[in-house]
Amino acid sequence: MKSKNKFKNRIITRMVLMLMYVVIGIVMWSIGTFGANPNDTISSMGIAMAVCGAIKAVRNIIVIRDPEKLQKLETAETDERNVMLIQKSRSLAFAIYITAAAVAIIVMICTGMESESRIVVFTVCSLVVIYLISYLIMKIKH
Repeated sequence: MKSKNKFKNRIITRMVLMLMYVVIGIVMWSIGTFGANPNDTISSMGIAMAVCGAIKAVRNIIVIRDPEKLQKLETAETDERNVMLIQKSRSLAFAIYITAAAVAIIVMICTGMESESRIVVFTVCSLVVIYLISYLIMKIKH
């Protein structure tokens, strides 16, 4: 029973995160639509983020209310093969992003887009710092 409550709490935490995505998406849409410098890209990104967050939150609500679906999801998420696939996929996505960003930085510098390349450099560095902090936390925890 304790395991079920723990997993249910994890789903509730995800639901709260998805609702935060909805709020952030609405803020992005508002800024992109009504801000001092209207921007279609930010508006579109905000709408997409809000819609995706809302859909995921509703899916989590459905899972929480149905014990059978909750059990199926818990089984799927704790299955060793699925866990391994998720971890390998995340690792591959991380490596591909870092490589693509490095290529983009080189191209931007060569084409005279130094200020734009700095933004990409800062995002890559931030991601690596987040990775290192996460690694250290996980190392301590486990």
